[in-house]
Formats: sequence, C-alpha cells, structure tokens
Amino acid sequence: MKDVDFKYADLHCHPNLKSFGHSFDGGNSSARSDVWFGEGPAFLTKLLNVLLGLTRFNQSDLTTMSRGGAKIVFVSLYPFEKGFFINAAGGGGLSAYLSNLITGIGFNRIRDIQTHSDYFADLEKEYSHFLGSKRQAEIGGVVNKWRPVESAADLQKGMNERNQILACFSIEGAHVFNTGLGPYGKVAREREVLENVRKVKNWKYPPVYITFAHNFFNDLCGHARSLEPIEKFVDQSHGLDTGFTPLGYRVLDELLSKENGRPILIDLKHMSLRSRKDYFEYQTRDNPDNLLPTIVSHGAVNGMKWESGKDQANSKDFYRSDINFYDEEIEFIGLSGGLFAVQFDARRIASFDLVKKGRKDLFGQDDMERAVSAIWLQLKHIAIVLDQKGLFSWGFTCIGSDYDGTIDPLPGVWTAAQFPGLSEGIQKKAEEFLNGPNPMTHKQNKSISSKEVADRFFYQNAVEFLQRYYEL
Repeated sequence: MKDVDFKYADLHCHPNLKSFGHSFDGGNSSARSDVWFGEGPAFLTKLLNVLLGLTRFNQSDLTTMSRGGAKIVFVSLYPFEKGFFINAAGGGGLSAYLSNLITGIGFNRIRDIQTHSDYFADLEKEYSHFLGSKRQAEIGGVVNKWRPVESAADLQKGMNERNQILACFSIEGAHVFNTGLGPYGKVAREREVLENVRKVKNWKYPPVYITFAHNFFNDLCGHARSLEPIEKFVDQSHGLDTGFTPLGYRVLDELLSKENGRPILIDLKHMSLRSRKDYFEYQTRDNPDNLLPTIVSHGAVNGMKWESGKDQANSKDFYRSDINFYDEEIEFIGLSGGLFAVQFDARRIASFDLVKKGRKDLFGQDDMERAVSAIWLQLKHIAIVLDQKGLFSWGFTCIGSDYDGTIDPLPGVWTAAQFPGLSEGIQKKAEEFLNGPNPMTHKQNKSISSKEVADRFFYQNAVEFLQRYYEL
C-alpha cells in the first residue's frame, strides 16, 4: 500500500496511451482499454527490458499511480505519428505486428493509424476516451477516484480530497492540428490548422501546454533526433534540426494568445536546437520583461553551454545530445517562471554506464541508488545554474516521468508505484549536498531543508506552477 502522507505530481505521463490503443480491439480486450488496468512488471517483461530495452508492462495506469501516491497528473494526449508505423517494414500487417512489440498499444490501433488521414479527429477521440473512462476503482479495499481540473479554485479544493487523482491535460506534438501529413498525400492548410487550435482552446478542459514538436517533421518547426535505437526501422530525417516555419509562428501566436482563451503554454521537448533558439527569440522580441512560462515537460540536461559544447568537463555524467538542454535554456525557463520536468528515461537522463541494468535488476531486490544518483545529478546541475542567475534554485524542477511513453525506466523504478522510495533517496542526496561544501551563493538556496527540496521536486513546484497558470 502507498504511504498515506506521500504525494506526487507528474507533468508528463501516458495513462491513456495503451488503454486508448486497446479500445480498438473491441470486445476482445475490454480490460486493457480501462485506464485503471494495471499489469506491472513480471520476470519475463523485466527480462525483455534489460535485454532489449522494451517496456511491455504498465507504468502509469491510474491503479499504479494511485498506489504510488499520485495527486496531480498531466495526461499527455498523443495521437501517434504515421511515420512510426509506415516504416522499413512497410505500412501493413507486418509493420503493425513489429511496431506493437515495441509500443504495446495494440495491433488494431496501429492499423488504424496507418490508414487514417486526420490527426485532429484522432486527438478528439483520445480526449473523449479518457474523459469517458470510469472515475473510480477499488484498490486494496479503498475506493480511489480521479477527476479533471478546471480552475485554480477547483485545484485548491481537490488537493484536500483524499484518494483522488487530479488530472490536467497536455498534448504531445502540434501535428495534432493536422499537419505533417504531406508524405501521406494531405497538405497542411493554414485555415484548418488555426481553426483546430481554437477548438482545442475551447475544450471544457483545455491542455495546459503542448509539446510543440515531436518525432517527425510537422510543417511547423524542426525536431531533434530522438529515435536512435530504431533509426534503421523508421526515418525521421525529413525536417530534422531545422527551425520554425511561417505557419509554425502563426500557430504559436494562436496558442499563446489571451484573446481566444487561456494560453496553451509551449513545451520545448523534441524541438531542434535551432527551433528552440527561434522560440527564445520570438518570446523576447516584443516584451522580454513579461515572458510567458516556458516548459520542458520530460527532459534532461546535457551539462553543456551552447558555445562550449561537448568539451565541457561537467557534462561527462549526462547524455550529451541536443535533444537534452543547455545551461542557457535552463536560465530562460527559470526567468520565465516555467518548469523543468525531469524525464525518468535511462536513454536520456545520464551516461549509459551510470544507469545500465543487469543481472541484479532481475534477480535481486530493486535497487534505486543508480536512479537516485542520475536524478540528483540533474537537480543539482539545474540548481547551480539557477543560483548563478540569482534565482530560487529549487523552485523550477518537477517530475515528468514519461511513463508508458515507450521509455526505458531507470533501474529500480520500474513504475510510478515506487516513487515513495525514490523520494527518500533524493532527500538524502539533498541533505549531503546542503550540509557539505557546495557552490551555492544565495541564502535562499543554501538554507533550504533537504525535505523541502524533495517535496518541491515531487509535488509543490508543480502545484505552485499550476496556481500561477490559472491566473494568466
């Protein structure tokens, strides 16, 4: 059972990805289409993960998250891009079969993605699927519930409700407005795209943010390389590392406008470095002293500066790729009042040697020490960068696990149910850092308690961010 006093917020997870996928199976797999369905790791699925990096178990279904102490979750709506499933194996049954081995979202769902030509209709179906799911389930003799959040007052009320998960929405990939379909015979039309943006902003529960780019070119901005393990199977080269397009800037204007509803904030994850720099210039061009909050919803630092590159000594423990974020970008997020959510993906968060799994992860008790160390290195680096800018170092990080988003989990933290133990490890690391010699120069960053550092990362920073967001 979960620790009744522990609670966490997750800025980016996918409790709906597999459940929505299996809703296409009809009556044959009704249990798997339930957002409460939880099939945790067993020996065989752990073995597949250790050997092949495949995650064939549930990590963030509502049952698993309830057991882990989830209080606020950002449900990432993600209509898969066709480029995943029209690939080196073709665009038919063989490709769907092989792709399902990797993603676990269901053969019939993949066949649907291969053949449809409307990302926006797909988005609306996924949103409706989650909203229409059952609102409660009994777990360990206790009734647990979930409900969507509508306002700051609603958020405040919900934080006092026991055994209830509060859900906000986000979107992964602006292709959902019906772009990026050129290779499949459908050209993006500006009027349709902007109308779709306005429709989303008028949902009853509109997304708080959107991950503007994703894994393939979306006619709006360039993307970063992200599919290295399967790069011979799928081709993401078109538009790779390019910048914003004219249509992309028009969509940005529409998303961030306050004239057509509350702004939908921008998540930098998956943008190419060129696109991220374009975005920073866009944000600071007209009103640099009144920035809208900028998000990294599921990212990691690379320990580098734009100019220094990979020669920087303190980057050796990190994954040194430009899908991860540079020090200048951390500063921008802090200055904007945004959030940097750390992704619990072994392929992104650290050098391979630090987080690789092996025999003891299969046969021994779960050891979180390597996961704790990898996460702490992220938090410490971000804190030092922000302290040097005179900002509150510990106020801008949170969890963005990306669980159930086809990631490779960190050793010892297979699912969200194990987050309480992870919190204890982060608090110990923070205590060692704060009580020993450290480079922090500002009192607010030196005198904070280790418990507050951990509480802020796991919960409080996301709450304060949401409270600010609902005041926009």
